[in-house]
Amino acid sequence: MTARKITKKTSRTGPAKLTVRTITSSEIDGWVRSKATGFLSHPAEGEGEYHLGDVDLDRTWGAFEGTTCVGTLRSFATPLTLPGPTEVTSAALTNVTVAPTHRRRGLLTKMITSDLRASADRGEPVGILIASEYPIYGRFGYGAAVDAASYTVDLANVRFRQQSSGHVELVDLATLRREAPPVYERFRTTQPGSIGRSDRWWDRTLEQVDVPGATAVKGYQTIYMSREGEVQGYLRYTAAPEWDLMRPKGTLNIAELVTTSPDAYLGLWRYCCEVDLVTRVQAGDRCIHEPLAWFLEDGRAVRQSGRFDFIWVRVLDVAAALSARRYLTKGRLVIEVTDGQGIAGGRFALDGGPDGATCTSTNATADLTLPVDTLGSMYLGGMSLLALADAGRVDEHSSGAVMRADTMFRSPVTPWCTTWF
Repeated sequence: MTARKITKKTSRTGPAKLTVRTITSSEIDGWVRSKATGFLSHPAEGEGEYHLGDVDLDRTWGAFEGTTCVGTLRSFATPLTLPGPTEVTSAALTNVTVAPTHRRRGLLTKMITSDLRASADRGEPVGILIASEYPIYGRFGYGAAVDAASYTVDLANVRFRQQSSGHVELVDLATLRREAPPVYERFRTTQPGSIGRSDRWWDRTLEQVDVPGATAVKGYQTIYMSREGEVQGYLRYTAAPEWDLMRPKGTLNIAELVTTSPDAYLGLWRYCCEVDLVTRVQAGDRCIHEPLAWFLEDGRAVRQSGRFDFIWVRVLDVAAALSARRYLTKGRLVIEVTDGQGIAGGRFALDGGPDGATCTSTNATADLTLPVDTLGSMYLGGMSLLALADAGRVDEHSSGAVMRADTMFRSPVTPWCTTWF
């Protein structure tokens, strides 16, 4: 396998030259060790060999001092659901680390820009990532595009307004492995911001295979069956008994709750709130506009206990990316995009609406000028362009263009992603 190479001259203090390139299979153990160090952990025996099943070596980058791996990064292709709903192939970036001994030497910049250019060359219109640290990725053209939230439900005040028409069944992990993927896929294809999940992801997450270093967390799992017998949702959760002077005060922690109908949503949330010996439900990685409170007599029983950035988007091909999605209202915009990496800059004419869109290069006068990270933030329709403009992230050249763009790009379905990568 031919590896791409980018070489930096040896510094006077360095014992060997620094090289950034894609790795070979024989280097996976060193790569995994370096990745683990970057995330403040230690690799388990056999983790490198297992990891080979997850990585595409042509998309797996290492920074090397001589033969020692001191930085890691990889990407993989996955469908990303867009407003419409439609979808586009995205380059998902992950496992990004640089050893603490080799910071401030340009290694991260070389790895990221190399992978971005390779992804663009493959024809992937956008890249995505989950940022471990907020300040890093904006300078590479990524913009925070999808927020997530955590919720706490005080069960002392929970009274549901209605019953669901189906029923909930407790199942084992093998049954969930069979039933959950089709439900998730139906959910994903209608939920902007969501990405695909591989068979290996499901096998690993639902403990169908042995994973080196993984610690099993004993929990519970259910599926929701409609009156007609269709599986319309699933739930994974953990709970443990806790007592205070003979009074139960347990907490149920939702790991994942995915549904394809309002009835399944009601049924699974009601199940969580009616488990015996539990006085509180906690849920993370949820949509920022969770409808649960509207099912309750007292919506104040549900509290959004946290909100944070989750999916970041990097546009790699403006014309392809903007043509792929749908728009809330019909309109035309000429957008000037600036890109410090020189990948996706230019001026583009967008004609879009609910039924489709075209986007092409143009020499027409721009209505708006914005950097590529701002375009990434607004791409999935979850961030306010008006707020971005107020923050100085957009220059308006024609009157009303910001308002028109904000209305066009807004998604009627709040973007949300339930999958870590």
